[in-house]
Amino acid sequence: MIIEMIAFIAFAIVLILLIIYFYYRDKGIVKQLELYEMAIDDLNVRLHKVEDRDDISNKTDHIPNFTNELDKIEENLTGKLDELSDPLLKTIRAIKDMEAEIKRIDDSVNERINKLESNTKLSSMSNSAKLINEKAIVDLYKAGYSAEEIAKRERTPIGEVELILRIANLR
Repeated sequence: MIIEMIAFIAFAIVLILLIIYFYYRDKGIVKQLELYEMAIDDLNVRLHKVEDRDDISNKTDHIPNFTNELDKIEENLTGKLDELSDPLLKTIRAIKDMEAEIKRIDDSVNERINKLESNTKLSSMSNSAKLINEKAIVDLYKAGYSAEEIAKRERTPIGEVELILRIANLR
């Protein structure tokens, strides 16, 4: 029974080794076949390109005066392009004129914006100066100066001094 068991195990091992051998051999053959298929496909593509070139040259040989026909077509297209180019050139010139006008308007608008910004800066500076004057007026009134004296000293109209003092609830 042991001999039969050893024989069976040996047979199984040999069978497994054969399967592994055939598997790897088939794997190599499949790779080679894939390479052959790719080479055949590449050759077919090249053959097709060569046949297409032959067809084109054969077709042009059958047309009488092929170069003359091409020259006529080229002249016709050149004439059509010349007809189209005149309106196109006028349109391009008009667009360039519009661009120049837009640039001029843009420059004018930018100049006006800059003037407005400078005027805004000046008015904000004068507002801050008035704020300082208001504080000075209130401080002088608290120090005992009259509205007329404050107006002379701050070089501000007396009506403005009185208005500032009323707003500050000091009068």
